[in-house]
Amino acid sequence: MTAPEVPVPVAHVITGLLVGGAESALARLVSALPRAEFPTLVVSLLAEGPLAGPLRAAGAEVVSLGMRRGVPTPAAAWRLHGVLRRFRPAVVQGWMYHGNLGAWLGLRGRVRRVPLVWNIRQTLADLSREPRGTRAVILAGAWLSPGVPMTVYNSEVAREQHAALGFRSPATVVIPNGFDLELFRPSEEARRSLREELGQPDDALVVGLVNRLHPMKGHGTFLEAARRVLDAGLQVTFVCAGRGVTPSDPGLEAAIRRLGLADRVRLLGERSDSPRLFAGFDVACMASGWGEGFPNVVGEAMACGTPCVATRVGDTAALLGPGGVVVPPADGEALAAGLLEVLSLPAAARRALGQRGRAHLAARYSLRASAERYAELYRRLAVGRPGGDRA
Repeated sequence: MTAPEVPVPVAHVITGLLVGGAESALARLVSALPRAEFPTLVVSLLAEGPLAGPLRAAGAEVVSLGMRRGVPTPAAAWRLHGVLRRFRPAVVQGWMYHGNLGAWLGLRGRVRRVPLVWNIRQTLADLSREPRGTRAVILAGAWLSPGVPMTVYNSEVAREQHAALGFRSPATVVIPNGFDLELFRPSEEARRSLREELGQPDDALVVGLVNRLHPMKGHGTFLEAARRVLDAGLQVTFVCAGRGVTPSDPGLEAAIRRLGLADRVRLLGERSDSPRLFAGFDVACMASGWGEGFPNVVGEAMACGTPCVATRVGDTAALLGPGGVVVPPADGEALAAGLLEVLSLPAAARRALGQRGRAHLAARYSLRASAERYAELYRRLAVGRPGGDRA
């Protein structure tokens, strides 16, 4: 990227900085943009989370407003207003529904007009599945959206669903997530060390799901599929990792006990070594029933050369391409069939499937390509040309 003479300061407003898909996408974006051209402020509405450190290491200023969960308050908006006034951004970008609303509130009353970008990271097939407070924020967003110059979606399905709900920014654009193919890469050492950690032989089959514990993420469907795979006669170790995914969760513990999976499922909790986990799996799984736009976990596994079995939610099928199998959501039998299809391949054929997925990802969804699209968007907005690929 070639930096212009005048920097473009960008302020990002996000709900929080726990380890999640949108938060990780923001951290990757900040790390990939040229620091001199794009001085960066990240404002977390909630308390500071684990991704604050990587953001600072990438050169961003990070400020936490310390709100409790819920709708941004007038007091928080006033604090945000002061932070933005001091930073003097050329562009302000919200992330996710609460961050979008917070960014809108933080810009109210400013004398100098600053372009506002919203960033919507999920699909929304059924509003009733969202918590009551989140539903209110989403509906407020739809009402306010005509006054927001640009909305970025990370999937085409998300854009279509939100338009049907009444989101009407003057310009919209789809910028898929970008993936770091240096950080996430194939590794035989990761494969060996993961099996050593699990107490399994080097040739053990390992299937993994990495996602926080939430009904939309489909842990129950994954466990049902695991039971079916084992009943088909394959000896497989199933791994679940992510925030809240621990043996102390009563729902997971009860499901594992009911399905007789205690000796075949490992719950690892939140991890900071996802590149190692994805590179160590024989097959990565995404079992989400709804809500995904352009799932990071699928792209990160693909970058590691690991074949995937994933549910058809959001733009997952386009992302996965030739790198695995796509199955209907909320269907344990279909998920098991997809897993059996890939696990039954000879090891060399599984590796070839993963290599095709990595090549597909590198050609279409690299971090460099995604960051360049954001950079061009910020440059256009800073000089008053929003652009977009749909009015």
